[in-house]
Amino acid sequence: MRLACPDAAQRARPGQFIMLQVSEHTDPLLRRPFSVCSAQGTAVDILYKVVGRGTAVMAGWNPERRVSCIGPLGNGFSIAEAPERTYLVAGGIGIAPLLFLLETLVQQNSGRASMVFMGGKTAPDVALLEDFNLLSQKHSLYATEDGSRGFQGLVTDLFSGYLAEGVSQDRQKACIYGCGPEPMLSALSKIAEQQGMDCQLSLESRMACGIGACLGCAVKTKATADSARSPGAGDQAQSCYYKRVCADGPVFNSRELVWDV
Repeated sequence: MRLACPDAAQRARPGQFIMLQVSEHTDPLLRRPFSVCSAQGTAVDILYKVVGRGTAVMAGWNPERRVSCIGPLGNGFSIAEAPERTYLVAGGIGIAPLLFLLETLVQQNSGRASMVFMGGKTAPDVALLEDFNLLSQKHSLYATEDGSRGFQGLVTDLFSGYLAEGVSQDRQKACIYGCGPEPMLSALSKIAEQQGMDCQLSLESRMACGIGACLGCAVKTKATADSARSPGAGDQAQSCYYKRVCADGPVFNSRELVWDV
């Protein structure tokens, strides 16, 4: 879906999101978060899948409809010093923020060394193929759990297999960027640790406010020395503490995340 929103389009950075009011009434009440899929000129693109009442309402919108939008929000991917080689790994609808990221990397003349790995349950779940093929110069690989497109299995298995078969590279000069379901991101984090590679992950989470006030999207992260010394910090704070996906993320370095899966 394309939204005419000049201010958000100019300020948006890869990995950030917007909050849309999907109903003019109180049902559904809460706004819905959507990653910025692309931001060019005066328009912001989002990618959505009809999975509930909110997105079902959106699917019935007519062109020229006016909607309330807050954003861009959150902290995006860190690409100020782009690595020599980048790996973009996405699962399902998690492909959305990575398209914006790849667009930006190409504009910075660092997208030539990007490899894209996309996964889904079935072929229709692997979206935006033409867009990624064009930007990555067809350096894109696909995985589906039912084998209907590309590699049969999980996208993380496809990615780890590619790394195992690839030519010797300086892992210190590469970075993994990922977005998708939590089990996928957990597996991707382990791959990055094993390979000694930097890894930035965009977390998917239900959000009520989008600005860090409600604390409904808190996730566990590894405690730092400062957090452990904070007033009232107990034994639990020595091992982990909580951050908000909306305000402190949605992008985190994989090394700071604590996984429950």
